Amino acid sequence: MNNRSTKWVRMVMAAALAAVIAAPSVAQDSTNLVYQMQELLEEMRELRGVVESQQRELENLRRRQRDQYLDLDQRLQQLGQDGVTAISPIAEPVPPAMEGSSEDQLDRDRVPEAPAVVDVPDVRAPIDAQTEITPLAGGTVISPRDLGTPTESEQTAYDRAFRALREQRYADAAEGFSGFLDQFPQSGYAPNALYWLAETYYVTRDFETALRFFNQLRDRYPGSNKDGDALLKIGFSHFELRQWPEARAALEQVRSDHPDTTLARLADSRLRDMRLAGHF
Repeated sequence: MNNRSTKWVRMVMAAALAAVIAAPSVAQDSTNLVYQMQELLEEMRELRGVVESQQRELENLRRRQRDQYLDLDQRLQQLGQDGVTAISPIAEPVPPAMEGSSEDQLDRDRVPEAPAVVDVPDVRAPIDAQTEITPLAGGTVISPRDLGTPTESEQTAYDRAFRALREQRYADAAEGFSGFLDQFPQSGYAPNALYWLAETYYVTRDFETALRFFNQLRDRYPGSNKDGDALLKIGFSHFELRQWPEARAALEQVRSDHPDTTLARLADSRLRDMRLAGHF
């Protein structure tokens, strides 16, 4: 409530009190008016508190979206500079986004959180997946599965879906990655395809579906180069769903499994937000 509104209410209350003094015959009615004005003033104060609280929450949301957008724009520009090159499957898990090192060619870099306010098309219905997070013991290392060398047809299908993702055609990207996984479940690209499929739902704020796919990635392709990224997004998805204990468990595990990495720093940042908000 602004100063003008407050001043107006006080003027009316003063006028009502003056009426009580000047005209005793209407004292009861004027007193009731004063009480009503007092109640109105209290309600306006409460509303002002609610508005201020919502403004703070909106500012925090805008800040997170701005940071996410800048990060996304930077990575998409890097993707455009790197281009599409021939690849071979990796032989062991490579923690992505390590400082001072480049992404594995199979990874093609990862698309982080996109801004929530976008013109989002409908995304196709997801395939069945597990829904619960099962944290691993801290520091546990799982050997990756031996996936086949991608063929030319696999590369073409993957590139088509990935191009749709870069162009923010999320429905087409979801359909492309889902079709790729149906056709090439043992491809060297399969872990990446499942990760990006989950991302198409995450960036369109369907966090429950995204969570199922991120969990499915860790179950179906343990020890893949996308394991750490998927665990981080599991924590982020629980955070967006306001499932605080699950979010904390996943983010703490990221810090334990991937110390001194960008993944750990992102997990630290979100854990700090949770602590400041009193969620643990």
